[in-house]
Amino acid sequence: MQHNRNNPTVNAVVNWWVSLHADHGDRGARARLKRCESVFDALLEPETHRLIASVHAKATTGHALEQRLAVLAMALARVKPSERAAHLPPFADALGLTWDGSIPKGDDRPRLSPLRFSNLLKDGTDVDMFARALRRTLAILGDAPFDVPRFIGDVLFFKDQTRQKWTFDYYHTRRTDAAENTQPEKETQL
Repeated sequence: MQHNRNNPTVNAVVNWWVSLHADHGDRGARARLKRCESVFDALLEPETHRLIASVHAKATTGHALEQRLAVLAMALARVKPSERAAHLPPFADALGLTWDGSIPKGDDRPRLSPLRFSNLLKDGTDVDMFARALRRTLAILGDAPFDVPRFIGDVLFFKDQTRQKWTFDYYHTRRTDAAENTQPEKETQL
């Protein structure tokens, strides 16, 4: 499932993220968001409330979504917009690639170890643990590009289906979009 790039919530977050990193963006706000240790710390930052307000202007949100927006504020402060926005890999796909950008073969190691990847997915239910795990993961990933709008949608609406999708992306066993959209055949009893 790819997130709709016409989703007003995702678009509002993307616009906030781009303005945060623009030449006229607030470097101090980015630095403070990078140092946040918890969702509450991020909620103490005016820039996080600017993000929440921009999303509120486009869509209605609840408490859980506002916490996810704070997680995104902390995470996206670390992610620089890429010059090549088209055809970027999904976030988990980028984590599972080697440092030269290829699919691991044999003894090749992915950018993020399977253990750290597993911990990231397990921490997804607690927003503070998830925020810390994302921060560590993004530090390891460095400047490796990935599909940020899709990442935003995944973090905002993180659930079991997202975890499963990320495992397929990480291990590069993702089915084609056409195969994903077909209904499985009914099992027949023998």
